[in-house]
Amino acid sequence: MPTLLITIKPAAAAEVATIQIDGTPLLGTRLELESPARVHVSVTAIGFTRFAKDILVDKDMTLEVDLTKRAHKRNRTLAVSLGMGAIGVLAWLVRRR
Repeated sequence: MPTLLITIKPAAAAEVATIQIDGTPLLGTRLELESPARVHVSVTAIGFTRFAKDILVDKDMTLEVDLTKRAHKRNRTLAVSLGMGAIGVLAWLVRRR
């Protein structure tokens, strides 16, 4: 019976992460299969990037998932914010016509 063990780094992401195998939520971090199979692993955590990968589990394996912090909208520069505001105003003016 092949087993897939999923480890999530950093610890802050591991605390809030949800793991899905082929679209079904997984309780815990260990998946035991009856026979070798290809599975789709998806890991999501609020505030972190999403991880998705197809894996062939034919023996005991460990999948290490390293999630990185997602950039927050407040990290935009002033020029980007002003440019986006100008585009919004132009779009509004075009719609008014």
